[in-house]
Amino acid sequence: MRRAGRIAAAVSAAISVMIAMPVHASDTGDISSFLSGGAGGAMQDTGTAEPGGNITGDQSGSSQASSSSAQSLNMVTCTDSQTGINVARAVVPEGYTVTSETTWCGAIQSPDYPAEVFIDARSPDGSIELTYESPVEFVQVLNASVNGMQFMVHQDWTISTDYLMMMLTYMNSQQYCDYVSQNCMPGASGMTFISEKPVSEQSQQLMQQSSQQKLDEINQLLSPENGIYVDYVETTAAERTYRYTDPYGKSKYLVVSCVGQALRLVESVSSYGMGETNITNLIWSIPGRYCLMVDEDKYDEGMAVFESFCTNTTISDQFKKAMVDLSQTIMTTVANARATTISSQASYVQDTFSSELSGQDDTYSSMEAWDDAIMDRNDYTLSSGDSVKVDTSYDYVYELSDGSVYATNSALDEPAGGTLLYAN
Repeated sequence: MRRAGRIAAAVSAAISVMIAMPVHASDTGDISSFLSGGAGGAMQDTGTAEPGGNITGDQSGSSQASSSSAQSLNMVTCTDSQTGINVARAVVPEGYTVTSETTWCGAIQSPDYPAEVFIDARSPDGSIELTYESPVEFVQVLNASVNGMQFMVHQDWTISTDYLMMMLTYMNSQQYCDYVSQNCMPGASGMTFISEKPVSEQSQQLMQQSSQQKLDEINQLLSPENGIYVDYVETTAAERTYRYTDPYGKSKYLVVSCVGQALRLVESVSSYGMGETNITNLIWSIPGRYCLMVDEDKYDEGMAVFESFCTNTTISDQFKKAMVDLSQTIMTTVANARATTISSQASYVQDTFSSELSGQDDTYSSMEAWDDAIMDRNDYTLSSGDSVKVDTSYDYVYELSDGSVYATNSALDEPAGGTLLYAN
């Protein structure tokens, strides 16, 4: 029903405003290749380019860091090889190899997120690997009936033609982490859950507040008085650790970190000649997913790198805004073309994004405040206007003249020419 599609576009446009953090499958029945790197565009090797500064941190005060006194990180810009636009940045130690891929209008993409950015970073010896997956969104059909007769049933890994979105049974953040560990690690064996990072009561309260705010915002866009409304929103976050054996027999750890948000959209309408229509769907998204694959004996080093990677690796502000601004346009264009998926409109979407973002500098600003609390980090604004996240274990954070950032726990360790930053 195209009416449901129009409603879905309005709802999901509101959802897409919240792109919090951290698949293009070869066919609609297999998501694993997408989550492990995708298969839609050529991989772009961004190397260890100098994109405008380093982050250097004294790691001695971090509970998960190694005993080394400092860590220097490059901020690497990721450019889509097909359109030439900057889509994301990765923050990694010097010497790491970074590759990025942008998949346009693939099997898992939707009007809200028509492009997916996947980033992979590896240490020189291959003992540490980091990945980032930008937002993805799914729908679960709970009920779709007219006068009590079902006209649509949910079926995983098929496209909802109303929403132009992949159908998939809802998973909260913990379940999604488990799914990644069990289905998205080719060649891994003996995958075993080890632990989960606890979410504090304060963070849980902040997530509940975020859910309530999202529910209120979306219902302002809909028509609750006419039977179209959202009656429930759930926000979750998880960081889970697993142990496994890689294809070469080496014992390794997998750490998966993500946030998720789901809303329940209800349409209950009675009209003359049509009778009673009842439609209930769960629209859910993973605003960002991060993974660490690390040799067992490099765990401490890997976790120190992972924290910095998670807190600063993301798609650009401009890319986020373009997805929000163009969502309705994409939905309308696909509908006018009488298409049942967005894949046929890939060239149009690429051209539209290129036109929208042409000539713009990429910037990276603050994420949701509740997300900072969950990740135990503070947000700092640099002189360029960009946002940088630093673990709360650091007492002093400085911006240096070359645009780099230095974090330390010693008041005596003040870098020459540095400007002391204060958390937002």
